[in-house]
Amino acid sequence: MSSGIIRASLWGLIVAIYLRFGLEPTGWAFYEASHALSVDGLYWGYTVFRGGGYAFSLWQYQTIACIGVGLLVTLALQFRNQRRSRV
Repeated sequence: MSSGIIRASLWGLIVAIYLRFGLEPTGWAFYEASHALSVDGLYWGYTVFRGGGYAFSLWQYQTIACIGVGLLVTLALQFRNQRRSRV
């Protein structure tokens, strides 16, 4: 396997894991940052990530969707790498 395939697969895996486990912690990071920095706009980030993470966790196809998105990222990066190597 070439390093491009490995790198693309690793990015796909990172995206899949983030979607599965990282949305709500990202929301909490926005929450803490909004209070620590006194920037009210960061609270919207908390609302989006926390609400999105909660709604996504209730969906029965969450794991399948995470795997699918990870595969799409892998394929897109591999396609981009192949196009760059031709030019």
